[in-house]
Amino acid sequence: MGELASVAVAGVHTTEQGDLSERTQSDVWWEAVRGACEDAGLTAGDIDGLVGEGPQGVPGLRETMPAAGLAEQLGQPVRFHARSSVGAASTASGLNLAAYAVSHGLAEVVVIASAVAGKSAGYASANRDVAVAHMSKLSGPYEYVYGTTRVSDYALLAMRHMYEYGTTSQQLADIAVSQRLGATLHPASVHGHRGELSAAEVMSSRMVADPLHLLDCCSINQGGGAIIVTRASDVAAIGRHVPVVLLGYGEGHSHIDANAVKSMTTFPAARSAADTAFDMAGLSRDEIDVAGVGDHFTIGVLIGLEDAGFCPKGEGGSFVEKGGTAIGGRLPTNTSGGFLSFSHAGQCGIFTLIEVVEQLRHEAGPRQVDDAGLGFISGVGGVQQAHSALILGRA
Repeated sequence: MGELASVAVAGVHTTEQGDLSERTQSDVWWEAVRGACEDAGLTAGDIDGLVGEGPQGVPGLRETMPAAGLAEQLGQPVRFHARSSVGAASTASGLNLAAYAVSHGLAEVVVIASAVAGKSAGYASANRDVAVAHMSKLSGPYEYVYGTTRVSDYALLAMRHMYEYGTTSQQLADIAVSQRLGATLHPASVHGHRGELSAAEVMSSRMVADPLHLLDCCSINQGGGAIIVTRASDVAAIGRHVPVVLLGYGEGHSHIDANAVKSMTTFPAARSAADTAFDMAGLSRDEIDVAGVGDHFTIGVLIGLEDAGFCPKGEGGSFVEKGGTAIGGRLPTNTSGGFLSFSHAGQCGIFTLIEVVEQLRHEAGPRQVDDAGLGFISGVGGVQQAHSALILGRA
């Protein structure tokens, strides 16, 4: 824990979210990175480490060797590069890699960024052919032949949870309602301008895959975000922000094919990731003030809270029904709106991380959770195949 806690998130930035089809990926990537550098009191020239994707924008070596492409544009060597492959959980996993690089002297300033823009990504690619091709790679031959999609996969989890524990569509809708409220309080959110939701509106929206309605599902959009990671002592010395440090981290990986799981409502790999993070941090669940939990669909939040140990298995529905995840609740979760209402662009876990950092800095404006000092992030890859867990603290 000591080595991790010596490293902090120094800067964050979120670009415009929405339809960026008239811009290039590289342009949006650099906007996010420069914004995060400015937020940190640094410049792009200070960067000497990269985790994840770079400003490639075009296929070829710049895509397969993003650090080399970044170094070429910076005009100086990049000393460290690493990638994680945990789907939407990759940003959380990437923060651990960045912290390792800085704490071991492999880099001084590491950037993690994600950007989606242009006519071939985001809105323009949200069609059936792309969805089915994507699933053929992620789900294996057995599910693919029958035309599975991501929403139908999560609908199976939701239906089984309802069968085993009596979870209701109303309880799932409560998650969408509380997260939309957070989105209305964030100026960059995709859906905040649409106003608040009611549970009745969620449940009356078009059924996509029973029991998941349209408003139980995240939409696809474009946008970018970035974080800068460096030594906590340097963040404190610059004095722009309270350092937000990494206190604990864990991962869990369990399966590829849905046929391989023993349960469709309980995922031990998620619990393993959370337990590892809490053990490393020396903290308990009751000490967490704010959370970010993967929410491609409302059922993901409910299962994620249970598997991470914040409520007993089967009681997630009651937890959210009583306002547990709302701002002002027991565990405010996805306070900017999450994937459901803030943004689902690219490696969308970057936005979950940025929101928790801003909460711990006490810079979340009207969304601010009172006295937030400790945050938990649960990232999910695919359909509960891979998990990462982070515990962050206000230094």
